[in-house]
Amino acid sequence: MKNHLATRTVAIGIFLLFCSMGLASPLLQAQPSSRPMTVTNRCSAPTTTLTDGMLRVSLAQATGTMEEFGKPQLPVVTSVYELPRGTQIRSVTFTPDTIQTMRLNAPVQPVPTPQKIGDLLIPQTTYNEAVYSTTDPYPATWGWYTLGAGINSRNEHVLFLSLHATPVRYCPAAGALQYTTTVTITVSYDVPPAPAPVTTTYGLVIIAPQEFSDALQPLVDHKNAHGLPTTLVTLESISTSFSGRDLPEKIKYCIKDAIETWGTSYVLLVGDMKKLPIRLTYASWWESDILADLYYADVYNAQAQFCSWDKNNNNRFGETNHDGVDLDGVDLYPDVNVGRLACSTVTDVQTQVAKIITYETQTYNQSWFKHIVLAGGDTFPPSMGAPRNVFEGEITNTAVAATIPGFTPTFLWTSTHTLHASTFNRAIDKGAGFVCYSGHGFEHGWGTYRPNAETKSFVFYYTPFIKKLTNGDMLPIMFFDACLTAKLDFNVTDLEGYYPNLMSLLIRLGKVANDPSVFYPCFAWSFLAKSDGGAIASIGATRTAYTHVDAHGIYGGAGYLDVQFFAGYHDGVRLGEMMTSAQVGYLNGVGLDYFTLEEFLLLGDPSLMVGGLPASP
Repeated sequence: MKNHLATRTVAIGIFLLFCSMGLASPLLQAQPSSRPMTVTNRCSAPTTTLTDGMLRVSLAQATGTMEEFGKPQLPVVTSVYELPRGTQIRSVTFTPDTIQTMRLNAPVQPVPTPQKIGDLLIPQTTYNEAVYSTTDPYPATWGWYTLGAGINSRNEHVLFLSLHATPVRYCPAAGALQYTTTVTITVSYDVPPAPAPVTTTYGLVIIAPQEFSDALQPLVDHKNAHGLPTTLVTLESISTSFSGRDLPEKIKYCIKDAIETWGTSYVLLVGDMKKLPIRLTYASWWESDILADLYYADVYNAQAQFCSWDKNNNNRFGETNHDGVDLDGVDLYPDVNVGRLACSTVTDVQTQVAKIITYETQTYNQSWFKHIVLAGGDTFPPSMGAPRNVFEGEITNTAVAATIPGFTPTFLWTSTHTLHASTFNRAIDKGAGFVCYSGHGFEHGWGTYRPNAETKSFVFYYTPFIKKLTNGDMLPIMFFDACLTAKLDFNVTDLEGYYPNLMSLLIRLGKVANDPSVFYPCFAWSFLAKSDGGAIASIGATRTAYTHVDAHGIYGGAGYLDVQFFAGYHDGVRLGEMMTSAQVGYLNGVGLDYFTLEEFLLLGDPSLMVGGLPASP
């Protein structure tokens, strides 16, 4: 089974203390200035907790932890600032006050390293020997900063400056912590002249092949009639009107032009991989390639220049080395809200258009919308080397519920014996605005373990079960915190990996074509493809995912993105803004995790008004 990574876990009872780490980082509006800006972080002394022979280092003021695989997991205090796009950072310095020392009686726990064994990503307690064998402090400095050009919660183009202070450093061979109670950060920067304002001509641009034009026209008319100026641009016109090395790059240049000339905030891509191409990237050593629609959203780099995702011009986009270091100048911050409808036929398009119009015109102020279904279990039980009584999926569900007050939660958990295919369907049939699943996933379903399972005791849900849904027009937005659910290139070789004997028989009988170029509807898309019910949108991974969860909180990977997505909900938000908010929150809170951010994509209309459009007065 293809799974995602969870980390070693400890007592569940105190996880809420840090469940929002990174989510509460202050987002401040920096004033244009060429003078130094000073930020002072004041902290308490660190504390340590011994578990299984390793120390967890905590800091009351921490917003997150360092997340480099195999290196010490130390607390970080992050502050995020928005500067005008094009701002030049001249210098950033991190200066500690009095440095104190704390002696340790055990090593500091490392960030778990995902190890690929067959089709599994298994968490391993792996020590980076270069770090753990030295007396030099880790990290080498008292902080670092990251930059990215993107859009904020108001769809304004800004430069995000994330200041990551590390008030605690570890000297492994000396068995000691260095810490300070004050880190002063000084930033010198120059702002550019204010750009000329761009009038919003088309807030939404729909990009699709010409064959879908007629079927999309009702959606264009609907958006225009409800206050969102919208236009349709065909792939054929993009191919002849824009330069670029291939069609994806031409599409990206078209999006750049739409942002700069039309003031576009939302881009809806219509078509499956064969109708509208997706960018293949190389941001992971455990996957040969990744499918990334984020390529289309990340238009600019921190210098406000076009971000090609191929800085070394070798036609291998989004490359990282084995340590996850970017080789291609990928910025990752979205500059426009992007979503995809993975339609392969005109009928598919008609289904999606009808569902979007119905949702936006009939959902507002409906009581069913204020419900959320949260499903999960013991993602990594003792049979996979994890401790007992720590249920990673349920921990993530609980954190999600805490970020979205005002919604009535329905918890479907293996620990309470309430998670089954039938209960999952019944909860959706009753009506829910959101569905959150956290656990293992695959191209044609999900599955998670019962509590403390010592054998492969799985609860499953498969794509055919979607047909039994009877939720009608009560359409949820679904987040699959799991592997592979949005693998748009799902094909016969994937099925052979799960069911070798059955597929061999079906191929011999001519029931299944032995052709990897034939794609099947993936799990996340199948909920949208259902014409009478299912879902209005879904978020899932195109490849094997990992997550970093323990009893104290959620630190990175799929689970962190899951929580950030739901934290982005508020009245009047559009769907793409929730996705963009999750990506920006991840970058500001965790950092440049190219693999996780590139593999998760939004299947749905990014301009969708979540909860429906208010009725006209």
